[in-house]
Amino acid sequence: MVLEFEKDKAYVKFTPEKEVIATTYTIKVFALNKTDGGSKKHVYTSKSYNLNKEGENSWYIVIDYWYYNAVAKKLVNSGKPLPNIIEFSFKIVLEEKEEEVPDVYEVHFVRYMPKLLNILGYKYGEKFQRIWFTNKSNTNKENVDPKIDAFDWNWIVAESDQIKGEYNEFLRDTKTELNALFNNDVKKSIRYEINKMISRNIAKLPTKKNPKTSFGSFDKKIETYKGEKMPLFEVLYFNSKEFSGALDNGLHYIFDGIDDFIAAIATTNFHLTAKGDLIYVPKSFFSNASVKIKINQFAFYIKDRFDFEDEPNEDSQHLGYWKLINKNKVQVDYIEILDKSSYFHVTNKTYRNYRNAHKKGYDFHLYSTLNIQNVDIELSL
Repeated sequence: MVLEFEKDKAYVKFTPEKEVIATTYTIKVFALNKTDGGSKKHVYTSKSYNLNKEGENSWYIVIDYWYYNAVAKKLVNSGKPLPNIIEFSFKIVLEEKEEEVPDVYEVHFVRYMPKLLNILGYKYGEKFQRIWFTNKSNTNKENVDPKIDAFDWNWIVAESDQIKGEYNEFLRDTKTELNALFNNDVKKSIRYEINKMISRNIAKLPTKKNPKTSFGSFDKKIETYKGEKMPLFEVLYFNSKEFSGALDNGLHYIFDGIDDFIAAIATTNFHLTAKGDLIYVPKSFFSNASVKIKINQFAFYIKDRFDFEDEPNEDSQHLGYWKLINKNKVQVDYIEILDKSSYFHVTNKTYRNYRNAHKKGYDFHLYSTLNIQNVDIELSL
């Protein structure tokens, strides 16, 4: 049996046999560490309840994050982190007789992560995880609609000094390449995208009779392009920069610690699309007729993927050591912990284990809001 996401009541329901003499009952709760093994332990006995001999008796226990934490501490193996999976089972006690309940509840620690992120004040980390936990199991991000305007561009630039620095570098380098005297990959890319727009009838070549046309779109309508669902502005982007790897995230952790940026984004990509005009340049004594590209606006945005996949043949990505101090205080450490016995160690695989058990876990793409910058750049088509 499973506990549905954020429904923490685990029920024991039974109807007694007619010949039962007892007038009251209690419930014994047992727990088993399914992460590192071990024997089943008795962790709780309910108070005594009056027995309904004529029909169903219903009892429940609330297995919230704080109760899970308390039980995990009773099951931890020496030197190991607290168990990420606990199997709860029950016995009905009628006088001296104990009867095992056939149903068990397998509970995964990560089901509580959105609540813990809420306690930490990580609104985007909580938001994206709620999407992941409350939708169907999905491992193919390309086949589902992405989340547009999922987070604010200004938030992420303010949240991470490394993001801000790399964005400014990306803006500067793009302008430099587009304004360069010689041809380069960035120039080739925007020409390719404009020609793609012309072939798709999104833009038109200017002519002697119609010497000025426009190109580019910041439209958010969803299209399927090369097998992936994406907004139109993503179909037309011409430049990108990756923000990822141990260096960037390591620097972010050193300067900013674990925060909403690491909880929600961590590794990501800057993308850049543009709008402007195509201008017909008439034939002259020195040259044939040509077309000039005049870029008027850049739209920067971040495209990210929200999933818990790992690279083949590599250890599962470390997502921190999590310690519950009290019901309203959570401590998270990214560095290695010597005494792990009061911490939960969370990795990508921890989430995939949940998906395999509960058939929930929705991988998806997400996009920031657009950061539109006015520019004045010219080059030939």
